[in-house]
Amino acid sequence: MSSIFEIGLRGEGQAAAYLKRQGMRILEKRYRTPHGEIDLIARDRDTLVFVEVKARPSGNEGDGLLAVNAKKRGHLRYAAQVYLQAHPWEKVRFDVIEISAAGLQHIKNAF
Repeated sequence: MSSIFEIGLRGEGQAAAYLKRQGMRILEKRYRTPHGEIDLIARDRDTLVFVEVKARPSGNEGDGLLAVNAKKRGHLRYAAQVYLQAHPWEKVRFDVIEISAAGLQHIKNAF
């Protein structure tokens, strides 16, 4: 049985491959700050995209999306602000990718 960490890493790899197939360029993986981590940072044409990946091999479709609650969104926003201080960008968005037994679900502009 895989650890939660290993499942997460595989999910992030699947999400990165999916985003590349969609024409996006991956700029950062697992970007860390003292108050949070961003799984993937990508460029979608003129938009900088902060991506949270939720890999759930079991459970119901949507469970991973529900895990991106207000507290998690706050940590992601903080980490994005830290990144943007060093890498200014005009257009940004936050996406969530859920990978489950049902497949991959990509929610653009999730919050």
